[in-house]
Amino acid sequence: MNRKQTPIRPAKGCLQAPAAPEAPARARGACALVASADLDALLERGLKAIVALTGARGGAIRLVPPSGGSLKLACSVGLPPEILANEHLVDADCGMCGAALRTDDVQVHDAHITCARRMGVFATGPETGPMLAVPLHCRGSTIGVFNLFFGHSARMPSDVMGLLGPVSEMLDLVLDNALMEQERLHSSLSAERQMFASEIHDSLAQGLAFMRMRMSLLQDAIRAGNGAQSLRYFRDIQDSLGEAHGALRELITHFRQPLDRQGLLHALETTARTFRDRTGVDLRIESRTRDLKLPAEQEAQVYQIVREALANVIKHAGASNARVVLERTAKSVRVSVEDDGSGARIERRRAGAPGDEHYGLAIMRERARRIGGRLRIVSAPGKGTQVRLSIPQVTGTPD
Repeated sequence: MNRKQTPIRPAKGCLQAPAAPEAPARARGACALVASADLDALLERGLKAIVALTGARGGAIRLVPPSGGSLKLACSVGLPPEILANEHLVDADCGMCGAALRTDDVQVHDAHITCARRMGVFATGPETGPMLAVPLHCRGSTIGVFNLFFGHSARMPSDVMGLLGPVSEMLDLVLDNALMEQERLHSSLSAERQMFASEIHDSLAQGLAFMRMRMSLLQDAIRAGNGAQSLRYFRDIQDSLGEAHGALRELITHFRQPLDRQGLLHALETTARTFRDRTGVDLRIESRTRDLKLPAEQEAQVYQIVREALANVIKHAGASNARVVLERTAKSVRVSVEDDGSGARIERRRAGAPGDEHYGLAIMRERARRIGGRLRIVSAPGKGTQVRLSIPQVTGTPD
């Protein structure tokens, strides 16, 4: 990653560091990073390393929330418990921390009155040496500071000042990566919601729309006294209601059923044991690898892809038999779902415009994309359908 170096300079009138060119001030709080327990723990590990490296007797990291306001203590090392309550929230314009935010420069003080008021003897006692406030950045915005507190014997500035640039860059990188992870999780959640909406539309909305139309026709037939038509529309609604109820049960199972802790193969074999009783289709699981272990995210996505492919077998293929084949090569893991159905319905769907693609197929492709896989559908009228998933593997050997 190319990162613009932020010059590290002490405030005027304090201990002097080597001169550096002026840096433009950065907008405070422009980064949407949200504090979390995981981020605080990660920052604490970094702060402990910095305190040990610089020989400081304590340190703290404070962040400005995305909405602005007071600096919030994210973590601390070496601060006495009795002063932590006063350090939890600090005004963003307070003392040397506020100066670091305003100027985007490191602030170095032998003592500071605002720190002394909050921290008492820790900031003013005989063991007290220089105190530092160094600005922190995320995506080019100044979003916080880290403080270091030294004893009176600390060697300044030659030893410590030379470390401030690298360690501040390290913390900036931690914050950048944390924001990237939060954005990834947000994107993942949005995609899951979209898929959930797609599943509901595909499974329920169309059936409910059909029932609504039939209800109107049923009402007209009842008013007209047409018993035969009324009975016909009633049966249509009854059948559609049964299908909708089954689809809802399948949807709940699809989203609530966790992957078996014993792994993907065991979960698929469990599904196969009740598949014929529920669907009338014989399902066979064939594993051509002795030890198929995948990362948890890959196993979860593969399992859902197979379930969606089997749902298509039930709804569209008109098949009597289906099988799931799992195998591993030197470079990939391959999973195939095959049936002996007509194949015609999926073939027509593949030949249509992208907007006509069935939601289930779109969801399978999106799940495959998430784990770096490739999905292919091979289908021909009268010859059944194969859904083939290939997931590249960085390491591994074929069985």
